[in-house]
Amino acid sequence: MEIVSKSSMGELVISNEVISSIAINAAKDVDGVSSFYNGPVDVVNTIKQGSLRVMSPVRIMQDGDDFSISIYINVSPGKKFQTVATEVQSAVKESVQNMTGKLVKKVNVIVAGIDFDKPAQQEPCESED
Repeated sequence: MEIVSKSSMGELVISNEVISSIAINAAKDVDGVSSFYNGPVDVVNTIKQGSLRVMSPVRIMQDGDDFSISIYINVSPGKKFQTVATEVQSAVKESVQNMTGKLVKKVNVIVAGIDFDKPAQQEPCESED
């Protein structure tokens, strides 16, 4: 699926990969977003659509001229989900609308997990003989 704009001068095509890249870069700048979730959330619909390729953390649904975006994020520990999600919604909507000129009807932010810091591995103690 692509966004297509036609005018008297020709046709403009914006691919989903470009929109996905814009959304990811906008969300990356939000404090509290530690990473993105790439796995398929709805395996049944993924198989029905025939797309078994690597999933993107951004899903785009087009409805006429405007579209909806879903983005799957992982949050840093100690951050409030609601605050991070609200900031991601604003950042993604603003960036995509400014760069594509198309109306973003809604941005769904799905918190897929929390990225906890991995505990430091303890080195084994050497015992004296």
